Amino acid sequence: MTTTSDLSMTHPVYTLNLTAAQRSVLEWLTQNGGLFSTVEVDPEHIAEDCATSVSTVHDALTRLATLRLIQRPGDTTLYRVNPRFFFSQNPELAQLAIDALEAPDVLPDARAGRPRRTSAADVQRRRQVRPVS
Repeated sequence: MTTTSDLSMTHPVYTLNLTAAQRSVLEWLTQNGGLFSTVEVDPEHIAEDCATSVSTVHDALTRLATLRLIQRPGDTTLYRVNPRFFFSQNPELAQLAIDALEAPDVLPDARAGRPRRTSAADVQRRRQVRPVS
């Protein structure tokens, strides 16, 4: 079982000496859907959005991937923010996720296994024989 105290044991961001560009690229990925799925990254687009150079974006992506703050499946242009890092920085959201995962499973009762009851209107519709034209 994981708790927020376990998540806070990861390395705090301030100990990683990230540059402003690296922080910007990380935030850009988070804001553009890179937290819950992998996103296609165009360094030129990020450079324009973050007001920096393309080479700086490439350097930032490389360093963030080396630190494992972001994940890159293979040799692709797809990136994803490391969820463990994100939730360690947002313990309130981490606790919500933990609570949701620890919630009890749905347990069907005896009524759930019985056939559905039909309404009087459904029964009447089934009894009517309509002529075929």
